[in-house]
Amino acid sequence: MRTRSLHGLPQILTTWQAVPIKAPLEDAGEAAGIKRAWIPVRVPGHWQLEDTFAAYEGIVLYRCRFGHRMPTSGAMFSLLFEGVYYSARVWLNGVYLGGHEGYFSPFEFDITDTLAVGGENNLLVEVRSPEEPEENDRKTIGGAWARWDGMDPRINPGGIFGEVNVVPDGEVRINSLTAVADHTGHGRAYVGLYSRERTRTKLAGRVRPLGFEAPGVEFEREVQVEEGQNHFEVGFHLTAVWAWWTWDRGEQPLYELVLGCADAEERTRFGARTVELRDWKIYLNGERIFLRGINYLPSDAYPARASEERLRADASLVREAGMNAARVHAHVANGHFYRACDELGLLLLQDFPLQWTHRRSILESAITQAGEMARLLRGYPSVGVYLAHDEPFYVAPPEKWSVAGLLRTVVEVLSPRWMLWQRRVLDPAVVRALGEGDDSRPVIDAAGHPLTTNHLYFGWYYGKFRDLERVVRVFPGLSRLPTEYGAQALPDPESLEEIWSSGKEPSWEALSFNYRLQTQRMLRYVPWRGDRAAFVRESQEYQARVLKHATELFRRRKYRPTGGTFAFMLNDPAPAISWSVVDWRRRRKIAYDVLRTAMSPVLICAEYPKESYRVCERVSLPLFVVNDLPQALDRVSWSWEILLGQYRVARGGGETRVKKDSAVRIGEARTTLPASGSAVLRLRLCVEGKTFSNEYEFQVGEGQGRRDP
Repeated sequence: MRTRSLHGLPQILTTWQAVPIKAPLEDAGEAAGIKRAWIPVRVPGHWQLEDTFAAYEGIVLYRCRFGHRMPTSGAMFSLLFEGVYYSARVWLNGVYLGGHEGYFSPFEFDITDTLAVGGENNLLVEVRSPEEPEENDRKTIGGAWARWDGMDPRINPGGIFGEVNVVPDGEVRINSLTAVADHTGHGRAYVGLYSRERTRTKLAGRVRPLGFEAPGVEFEREVQVEEGQNHFEVGFHLTAVWAWWTWDRGEQPLYELVLGCADAEERTRFGARTVELRDWKIYLNGERIFLRGINYLPSDAYPARASEERLRADASLVREAGMNAARVHAHVANGHFYRACDELGLLLLQDFPLQWTHRRSILESAITQAGEMARLLRGYPSVGVYLAHDEPFYVAPPEKWSVAGLLRTVVEVLSPRWMLWQRRVLDPAVVRALGEGDDSRPVIDAAGHPLTTNHLYFGWYYGKFRDLERVVRVFPGLSRLPTEYGAQALPDPESLEEIWSSGKEPSWEALSFNYRLQTQRMLRYVPWRGDRAAFVRESQEYQARVLKHATELFRRRKYRPTGGTFAFMLNDPAPAISWSVVDWRRRRKIAYDVLRTAMSPVLICAEYPKESYRVCERVSLPLFVVNDLPQALDRVSWSWEILLGQYRVARGGGETRVKKDSAVRIGEARTTLPASGSAVLRLRLCVEGKTFSNEYEFQVGEGQGRRDP
């Protein structure tokens, strides 16, 4: 979130060598005794992207030898790591500097007394990224990288994936700066200062609007800086504040805070907004808002390859599909993604990367990393809600299903909090750490709880997709804030060629293990008929129907009780057959365009028809308009028609007014179906010169209708 304004130019360390080691070093001297050849590696990078380490998981020792000729008089120096996966221990010139665990936070060390000026420096970095052999016995807080069932389990992003810099500073170093403000203008600057001696100094801040006209503000505060790390919180107030909104509710004004201290200066962006969670509904700046979102996975399986261009393009894919929200699923993204969401007006549910069950030994690290995440992200107005844990219970992928395993999952999902260590101890500790690191946002303890943040995989893991409507009609609480639903689909044929060549029979085992196809689930809903092209099309059409049905259902249930909806999922981080609606090459599946209609701020829709009807059967489908905009729709005209083959068999329509932020029933599409064939229900809505349309396909046949899949 910060833009660094350095006391002099940093020295970027880029020439590195590496060697795998079996066990952690006792001390730096052990490195001299390593007999294996040191291999040149790229930093930033990942060791699996080097031919020598392509299949390796474990511990890799990095070294960098560099000269340094900057004068040291009156200056101090820091060694800054922008990103290491998963943990690191660091030595400079034989002196142990310290360690760090967790991939998403930068970390640094004071090297003023250790740096050799005018001579050679020897830097050693021991990087540990262990294999996670079991989904439910995780020893790292890696989220999507810790044996997630949508990515090749052999992928391990271990390595120094961010830049490593030697940073010069004066007497005081500003090593962290973020700012938050609510929609009334009350703001806070959070400042981290590092000094090698006790001193008094002055913090001088100025806030200015970026790209719009509004009053700024200046403030000063004298502070006592102790030796070592210091943290300060400084309040300020914006007059005539411009609040930040999602794109469908308003504008996205951003402010810049420039903070000076001694001869150091830093700057950061922020937005003024308030997010509250009341009865599982989101209130933005005091106004209730329905979230239309999708789960976002890492842009790339190897974070060093996640370019700013790709991250911004991913955020744009969410916006282009009519959504105003996303859930950053089981990972912390690169800052460029959050900056793009700030600018595009997307509100984020941010996961802490805990997923499924973990060893108890991760508790202390989870608390530390949760605090780091909250402090890192609190300055982004797009980050709206924290989720502490994704599915904090036993989960097994379908290829490992057993009666005992499924029973265990059901028991843990339904059990009271006190029965499970994950929910009794781990999750509350993480929730507290998130709240202490950032008290400006709501924190939800977990995603996947049946009566709150439910995961509703009707039509994939269980039942038929139309069963969802019947179930939530009986148990409406199941649809309060659904955070996952969907089905797998094969990617675009050109992308599929990379993992399954055309003209070849499928290797179900390879597609399952390497590319995460859940073969038994897929073949249950989309039979393999020996035609690869047809299999691609039919799987994508099925996925589109699942997502369309659920999304429209949740939107029709707006606030009664549903507070938002998050489909699963946007993208693939690596070659895969998964729930994504755009594949790893960002080629779009059919479902992406279907979601673009279903997620539009203004939607005309019908109660989803059956797959088939009998000839002469009476059809009666309620019609609805959903308006997520902050203004009413006056003099709305709507129409419907049912086509059977090339012939229109019925039509209707009318005019109405739709209140702001509402879902209303406007009528019914009713007719008797006179003959067999393929039928389409087409809907049309005209609002102030804009047209919104929707359609549903079904079959009409003799005798009994076919069973729904």
